[in-house]
Amino acid sequence: MKNILAVFGGNSSEHDVSIMSAIEGMEAVPFVDYKVFPIYIKDGVWYYGEELKNIKSYLDFNTKNLKKVTLIGKDLYYSKGKKWRYLDTVDCALLFTHGGDGENGVLQGYFETIRLPYTSSGVLGSSLTMNKWITKVLVKDMGIEVVDGLLIKDNCPENFDLVESVLGFPVFVKPNSQGSSIGVGLARNKDELNEKLKVAFNYDKEVLIEKGMVDFVEYNCAVLTIGERVIVSEIEKTNEGKSYLTFEDKYLSRSDNKFTQNISAELREEIKVKTSEIYERLNLKGVVRFDYIFKDKLYLNEINSIPGSLANHLFTELTYGELLSLLIDDALDRGTSKQSEFSSNILSQGKKK
Repeated sequence: MKNILAVFGGNSSEHDVSIMSAIEGMEAVPFVDYKVFPIYIKDGVWYYGEELKNIKSYLDFNTKNLKKVTLIGKDLYYSKGKKWRYLDTVDCALLFTHGGDGENGVLQGYFETIRLPYTSSGVLGSSLTMNKWITKVLVKDMGIEVVDGLLIKDNCPENFDLVESVLGFPVFVKPNSQGSSIGVGLARNKDELNEKLKVAFNYDKEVLIEKGMVDFVEYNCAVLTIGERVIVSEIEKTNEGKSYLTFEDKYLSRSDNKFTQNISAELREEIKVKTSEIYERLNLKGVVRFDYIFKDKLYLNEINSIPGSLANHLFTELTYGELLSLLIDDALDRGTSKQSEFSSNILSQGKKK
């Protein structure tokens, strides 16, 4: 039996979404094969406790029955008084950390330094895909269509004129390194742009402004690689009757999956091929969801390197437990990167001084 850290929470505006994903995921993990340690990160502190598997624990969060924990290498320790006590040795980190430091490569870098395998993309892939502007630049260079946009770093009248002259109205306003549609808005004129920018700058120091398309269709598709095997998910249509999905649409409204039944064979193949190509070219790992816009032609919208509930509903041929098992086993097989050692005489030379 493998010991698995289910890691969630953390420094992110998607903190609550991360909790929901983790609880759903921990319920689905096959307990015959894995022992799961729920690790909740809040205000920089790591907490462990079985009650963290219950959503009610977070409605009036209390640390009384929880253990503060830390990792020393792969060994998990808990705080008791002024001492650290050994709890167990862990094999892998299963990441449900959406946004912020849990998805932008910071947490991945920590796991690399202590040599603990983890289930997401690596440091570089995570940091690149978390940055919407950089993602657009990279995939455009690969020949993938993206919506025209601008990156701005302050809310000033000069930028209003620039947006109007380069993109025109309407435009979508997005915090550059956020997910779950948090801080996203549609601006139809300069006054609305000013208001939407105020909101977006609350969540990021950089804001992406994209040309506002109308009457488009949005599709989601996810991909997972297990060794040499590539699994591309079903394709889902997400924006039925809406110009874009808000946070409330995504997480506070219940709706049935809208898998595409009437998509053309050509468009279906194009989405699946581009999803696999981008995933491999950017050296992404784990489950990654790709969001596309279609209007006359296909545009990549965003890449989500740790999607909500790990996009399990898109993989209709797998149960959630099977998907998580594949993720964990793949992470264990990949391990973490190790630099080749180089022998030198530097230390012995220093000893002579």
